[in-house]
Amino acid sequence: MSESPSTVLLVEDEPLIRLFVAELLEDSGFKVAEAANSTEALVLLEAGLEIDVLLTDVDMPNGCNGFELARKVHESWPRAEILIMSGRRWPAEGDLPLGAAFLAKPCPNEAIVSHVHSAAERSRRYPGHGKERSRSKETARILPFPKTA
Repeated sequence: MSESPSTVLLVEDEPLIRLFVAELLEDSGFKVAEAANSTEALVLLEAGLEIDVLLTDVDMPNGCNGFELARKVHESWPRAEILIMSGRRWPAEGDLPLGAAFLAKPCPNEAIVSHVHSAAERSRRYPGHGKERSRSKETARILPFPKTA
């Protein structure tokens, strides 16, 4: 029996970007749940959606921003790996929960898929959704990408 695909919760307020990234991830074998803002994302999670990876934008209307969403997910669903993306706002000290990574936009498609694959693998190492795990040795990372033509 093959392993079920990892589930990614994609939180992005720009519909075309959300559609593009969702298709990119689905074509790479992931199940993707979409939310237009943090309020929608938290409703899905509180309703029992089990995710392996949260991939969120930073600046969004209606609710908290992506950094605040990441902290809430880290506290309430610690098994989920967290990737935060933005082309406008870099994280300040304390914005990223431990273990989270920041991807600077524009981010090449291959890099998005690669980081989501890596995050999903880390998440699968800790079976049992919602169970605590230690992230004491992990640090937040900022991953810049050069602008492309």
